[in-house]
This record gives sequence, structure tokens and C-alpha cells, in this order.
Amino acid sequence: MAQNADVSRMSPAKRAIVIGMDGASMELVKNMIDWGHTPNMARLLAQGVYRPMIGVFPTLTPPGWTALSTGSWPGTHRVMDFNIRALGKGLDETVWGINTRLCQSEYLWNLVERVGRKPILVKWEMSWPPTVTTGVQVEGTGPGVSNHHQIAGYHLFVGGKWAPRPIGGQRDPETLDPSALQTVRNIDPVTIEGIEDKGWTDVPTSTRPPREVNLTIRPLARGREDMNRGKHGTPKPFFGLIYASGENGYDRVRICRSRSGDDAVAELGVGDWSDWWLDTFQIDGADVEGYVRMKLVTLTPEADAFELFVPQIWPREGYTTPAEVAGEIDREIGSFLQNPARDALGQMDDDTYFELLEYHHQRLADVAQHLTKTRDWALLMVETHAPDYASHFFLSQADEISGAAPETIQRCRDGLIRTYASVDRMIGRVAELADEDTVILICSDHGGTPNQFRAVDIAQVLEESGFIVYKAGTREIDWSKTRAVNVGLVHVFINLKGREPNGIVDPADYEATQRELIAALHAYKDPETGRHPFSLALTHADAEMVNLTSDLVGDVVYALRPEFDGAHGKQLPSVSFGIGGQHSTFILSGAGVREGVALQRQVRVVDVSPTLCYLLGLLMPQNVEGGVVYEALEDPNWHLTAINQLTEQ
Repeated sequence: MAQNADVSRMSPAKRAIVIGMDGASMELVKNMIDWGHTPNMARLLAQGVYRPMIGVFPTLTPPGWTALSTGSWPGTHRVMDFNIRALGKGLDETVWGINTRLCQSEYLWNLVERVGRKPILVKWEMSWPPTVTTGVQVEGTGPGVSNHHQIAGYHLFVGGKWAPRPIGGQRDPETLDPSALQTVRNIDPVTIEGIEDKGWTDVPTSTRPPREVNLTIRPLARGREDMNRGKHGTPKPFFGLIYASGENGYDRVRICRSRSGDDAVAELGVGDWSDWWLDTFQIDGADVEGYVRMKLVTLTPEADAFELFVPQIWPREGYTTPAEVAGEIDREIGSFLQNPARDALGQMDDDTYFELLEYHHQRLADVAQHLTKTRDWALLMVETHAPDYASHFFLSQADEISGAAPETIQRCRDGLIRTYASVDRMIGRVAELADEDTVILICSDHGGTPNQFRAVDIAQVLEESGFIVYKAGTREIDWSKTRAVNVGLVHVFINLKGREPNGIVDPADYEATQRELIAALHAYKDPETGRHPFSLALTHADAEMVNLTSDLVGDVVYALRPEFDGAHGKQLPSVSFGIGGQHSTFILSGAGVREGVALQRQVRVVDVSPTLCYLLGLLMPQNVEGGVVYEALEDPNWHLTAINQLTEQ
């Protein structure tokens, strides 16, 4: 036993830094490096090894990050999707996948704790509710609006001659992209009015008659309902006093708590951000403190166009484990920000989004640097969702294959570049924490591809093939006539007697129905292009070849060709398409790692945790299915080398 401990102390690495980038394909990351936009990633790649990594199928956040963090495939860890089949219930019922309690495998950070060492997680995806016991965790729920902590989502107050800034093209559904809500109003309309008889006092000097707008903050607004921190938020009013400070027309707005110019929280000119201020809001009758900031985006000299942006209001406490860490962040660093207003893309201007994104990334780096300097640690994990935000918005039309107009392609390409440059600056700061005994991994859960053709709607295909039948004149499924339905992203379940509450397919016809489903998917032609969109259709048993096993897997599993999908999800994890692809990013650098090597042998997302454990001299996580990426290591047999050295002593 003592010799084993001695060997462990001789491990190539003593610490690991893992930086995750949701939705960042190795293809696009390599392009960004080659184009010169990501010098920190370029340095880590040149000093280490890299390989386009095979991820999970479907190419999706919950199964991807959970596989990377545990070393086991989705059928084993059981976090299969955002929307997972609810076993024993109707085929239209699902379980929400952003939940660590669903996971049946051991997380890397819990293994680190099990051997007596300390992890630090900073916004690590798919890690909430927290399972850390001795380490530290800051946030870690899901993308964008899918979080349990925000007081309110963004507010975009607009009045007069205002217009959104859409890119156009198709939009990925919420089942694939739950970082933005698609059934809520995207703006907060206001009316620009005179202040006569409104009771204003202490009005600043104005060369034109002052005007006002009512700015009401709605707690819980633009949050995912089933993940909100409460049920009812009490609206809180602010008043914007618009005035002209000089001879060139209206140019200022004073934000006040009441109709008194002396009761101000911010004074803004066009393009100005206020400082953050701490305010109190009511949710379910209880007070909660959160940070507020505003930017005056637009105000015309005639006050006939007004636009003011308020980003996500994040709480002062309640989003960390241990709980007191939030107070420490508040005192030592300042306001945190989980969502840089990804859900406002296309409504607000791009510059405002990227200003918030930079703040968000620098806050992640601030928190990581502070926590690692004030605590003992062996594992630091930091994640950004920004590449996936860019995939769902900018990447869609950043390639000529999209058929978009040149100006749209340029805007989208610029958006990608700005995204990855911001991520890279954060990576540079976090990488500063590494010493000669630290291994650094840059990784992702899946990739992203541009759009080309209309995305295939599987429900429509099943309807046209006669498997789904709706009640006359409605879109309500008629279960007495429906033989199969899609559940989650890539699964089709047969409405089987004895298994489903409303089953109609006799078990004797099960295999014949599978064959019929597979034949229908392969035979389907896209009406606009005449092409066959389905690249794969497998039985439940054959789905093991794409590492899908367990009773949560459909009776038929399918994949789409990338040109008929959105940014990711239904494409196979081995796809390259346009400037992107579905390969996950794998860049490994530092202690115990070879230098300047493009790996030739396959790397899989489940190999990440075992490889880090091997370099750190740790045990393997429970239920691990991946292996060590020996090709990446300076000494693949370091443990034997260490034993020999001990024996010779």
C-alpha cells in the first residue's frame, strides 16, 4: 500500500486545469488558430497535442459533458438528452436532463475528493445540483436561460422607431437550443412621453422639454419556467428621464427610482454603460438582492427612437457551494454574470452582446484566479457556453454554403471571430495558473456546423409515413392510431402494447415495425432538394455501435446528414462540414504531455477523465468506460517507471 502511495506521488502531473467550450468543434477551433484569432489556444496546441475528438451521439450538451466528466457513455451515466424518456409514462412525457441526480456514474471532481484532494468548479456545465462535498463550486447549471439562480433575464426597453437586428435563416428549436426561449416576447416596449403633470421634481437643465419612459423590471422574466428560482416576481419600476444637455437635441437619460431627478441610480449618454448597483427585488414575497446594470444603446436627437438594455440580474448569493463562497466573490471580485444575453442576439446590437460576453469571460477568469490563490486545489474546471451560442446564431450563415448574402456571411464570420477571441483571452488568464506540474486540457462536448438546407422535422416525416396520426382538425396525437413517435432528439419509440400506457402495436409485430420505420426514414426525400437526409437508422440493439444502450434508447435511432440539421444534435459526432464539424475539441498540454504532436489515433470524449486520472496518479472513476490516450503521453508507462525507480532504491 505504501509503495502505491509513493508511485502516486511520482505522477507526471500534480494538478489539472480543464477549460470547457460548449459547442466548439475541433474543426472551427483549428481554423481560428490558423487564422490567427486565438493565440493562447495556438500556444497550448503548439506546446502539446491535439486531435479532433469523437463525442457522444446525439451531439448534445447533457450527454456530452456528462460523458466527458465521468468517462462513461450515455447509456451508463443515463443523462441522455435535454428531454429524456420518462419510463413507464406516456410517450409524450419526458424528464428534464439538466440534473446531476440522474447521473449513475462518478464525476471526476468527486473522484478527486474521494482520494482526499480538492476540486474547484467555475460554471462547469451539467454539474448542478452540486455533488461536491469538500471542494468549491460556482454555478454550473446549463446554457443561457436554463439556470436556477437568476433574478431576472435581460430586459430590452425600446420605443419609437426601433427595429431588431435578425440574421435570418432557420432557427434551432428549444429541444436543441434551450439557451433562448422562443415563446416569450423578446422586447419590452415603452412609450416616450412628456413629463407635464407627472409630478417630476429636481429635473436637470434641458434645452428641450424633458420626456420620460417607464422602465419596469420583471423578476423571473425570460427564465426557463421549470428552472426558475420562484413562481411570482413583483414588478419593480424605474423611471427614465430623457433630456437635452446641449444644443444638439436629446442626448441623456437619467435612471431614477422615483420621479425625482435626485433619486438617480445612473446617468447615461448614448453608448454608455452604468456601473453595477445592488438592488432588492421580491420573488414569492421574499426579498432577494441582485446586481443591475443598464446601457443606453439608442437615443435620437428628436427622442423618436429609444433603446435601453438591462442584462441578466444575478443574485448576490445562493449560487455556490459552500454558500459562503458567493459572499467572498461579492466582496473580493464583484458581480457575477452567468448569461451574457445570448437570448437577446438578433434583437440587441452585436456590440452590446460582445461587451457583455467579454465581461462574462473575464469574470470567469477573475473567479478562477481568486479561488485557486486562496485555496488548496488539484483540479480546476472552468466552462464557457459562448461557442455554442455562436453556433446557434452566427455559425449558421458564416459559410458560403448557407447561401446567405455576402454582408450576412461577413457579419456571421465576424461574430465567430469575436466569440473565439473572447474565449481565448479567458483561456490565457486561466492558463496563467499552471506551473510546471500542471496539465491543461481545452475541450468541448460537441461541435457545430453551418446551415445549408431546411432542417428535417422528424415528427413531420413520421406523420407523412403514417406512424403519427393526429386527431381530426388538431395537432393532438391520436394514440389509438399512432404506432411510433419521436422522443428526445434522435429516438423513435414504438407505441408497444404492454409497455406503453396507450400501446397499440402487438409485440409480435415489434421487429417488423422497426424494419418499416427504418425503411421509411431511408426512403424519405427532402421535397426541396430531392436528397435523402437520413444518414443512419438503427434498431435499438444496433444502436450500441454509436454507444447508445439502455432502456432509455429508442426502438429506432436515427442520424441526419449535416446539411439537413441545425448547428448540432442529430449529426454523427464524426462529421466535418464547411468551416465547422461535430468533432469535439481536444488540446492537451503541460506536465507529462508530448509537445507539438497531432495525434493520429482516435480520441473519444470518454477518454478525457481516464487520461487526466492517469496523469495525476489517481484511481479511475466508478463506471469508467473510456481509456487512457497513451499516444498523448511522454511516458505511457510512467507508473512502471516509477515502480522500477522505487525498487532500485
